[in-house]
Amino acid sequence: MNNEFQSLKGHLLLDAGGMYGSSFHHSVILMCQHSPEGAFGLVLNQPSDNCVGEVLPFNLPPNVKEQPVRNGGPVEEQSVHILHSDTFMFQGNVLANLSLMQDINDLNDLKNSVNPDQKIEVFTGYSGWGPGQVESELARKSWLVHPANIELIFNRPNQSDWRDILRQMDWQQRLLANGPDDLSWN
Repeated sequence: MNNEFQSLKGHLLLDAGGMYGSSFHHSVILMCQHSPEGAFGLVLNQPSDNCVGEVLPFNLPPNVKEQPVRNGGPVEEQSVHILHSDTFMFQGNVLANLSLMQDINDLNDLKNSVNPDQKIEVFTGYSGWGPGQVESELARKSWLVHPANIELIFNRPNQSDWRDILRQMDWQQRLLANGPDDLSWN
C-alpha cells in the first residue's frame, strides 16, 4: 500500500452524494493548494448575488464588472480570491494556464493586459481543510476526485455542473447524477 502523500492540487472534489443539507451539497471544488499541512479550494458551482464590480474597487472592463461573483466556500466569506487564465500563461500556480491570486492589488496587472483570451473568475470565501482532514474525508468516501480543466473552471456556475461532471465518470457516478438530491428518498 502506498502511503506517500499525493497532492490533489489541480483536481476537483465533488460531493459523493452524502452531503445533503450541508453547504457542500452537490458542490464542485477546485483544489488550489494541497499539502500535508492542509488544503485550500474554491467552490465552482455556487454563484452569488453580487457582481465583480460590487466586490472589487477597480476600474474594470464592463464585461468583467458585470460578471457574477462565485461563493468559494464557507471560510472567511469576505475574502476575495481570483482565478485567471490566458493562452500566453504557460505556467500557473494551480494548473498550466491557471493561477490563483489572493491579493486583489495584483489585479492591476491583469486589468492592463491586452490579451483578449484572458479569463477571470472572482470568488468570495473559500473552502479550507486542516492537516489530514481531506484525506480523512476521502477515506470516508465523502468526496469523489476528478481531474480539473480550464473549460470546467470557466463555465458559468450553476447547480447542474455537479451532475454533468458525474456523468463523465464511471457507471456508479452516472447513477448518482441521476438520483434524487437526498439519497434516502431512493
